Amino acid sequence: MKVSCSTHIALKPETVWAEVQTAGLLQHIAWPLVRFIQVDDAAFESFQPGGRYQVKLRLFGMIPFGTQSIVTSLHEADGIEWPKRLRDEGYSALISKWDHWITVAPDKDGGTRYHDEVDVSAGALTPFIWAFAQIFYWHRQRRWRGLAKSLAARRVIAAEMAAYRSAVEAGDDDRAWHHLERVHIVSQPYIGPHLASHGAMLRFAIEQRDWSEVLGQILRIILAPLGALTGRLPVGNTGRSNVSAFAPMPLPDDLQLEIDQPEQGSR
Repeated sequence: MKVSCSTHIALKPETVWAEVQTAGLLQHIAWPLVRFIQVDDAAFESFQPGGRYQVKLRLFGMIPFGTQSIVTSLHEADGIEWPKRLRDEGYSALISKWDHWITVAPDKDGGTRYHDEVDVSAGALTPFIWAFAQIFYWHRQRRWRGLAKSLAARRVIAAEMAAYRSAVEAGDDDRAWHHLERVHIVSQPYIGPHLASHGAMLRFAIEQRDWSEVLGQILRIILAPLGALTGRLPVGNTGRSNVSAFAPMPLPDDLQLEIDQPEQGSR
């Protein structure tokens, strides 16, 4: 039985195609319906032609649903640049066939036309797996559309978190805090990354035994959902306990430039 659905993504096709080939994108758009946990030694960062990956499935992030094999191949039309296609000829002990094609092409109205088509076979369970797939791919495409709005910011956050970890390893606490502050500045409009930024600050404060900062971060974790609901977010605020949680601050020019950059590459 087949599932087929399409959506418009407000990103350049090159950006969407680069993202489609990353495991991070799969994890993001499948959450929270399905979580994938790597179980073999194959690098599960990007999907390569002829790639074979084994993952444990967790429904809603918690309920075990067996082990799935992901078998990937990349396909491009002869003589033309688009469309580009990624195929996963997946299977598991429960699902004998999960043949999934992702097609990426420029949309006539701008942005990208993104199409999922999957052929599923699971014996007597096929109608139930097919029904789940209908919901799953609707959810994935909805998550894709949401990600398109925050992709540039998430790339900056990932880069700043990497710089934070490097500073911690070097024992440079001031630089580590600097990068965590920049993570907070960029993440504020997005409730998940915003809470994660305060979580990172809280953990770092605990490691440093800075109890004043610990209390400040706990307060801000409590306040963050309220700010998201009301839309009253102090632009440029560093998120530290040494500044008011409600005070807008100047947005660093380089951060604004990075967020506004043309889309390119993958996260």
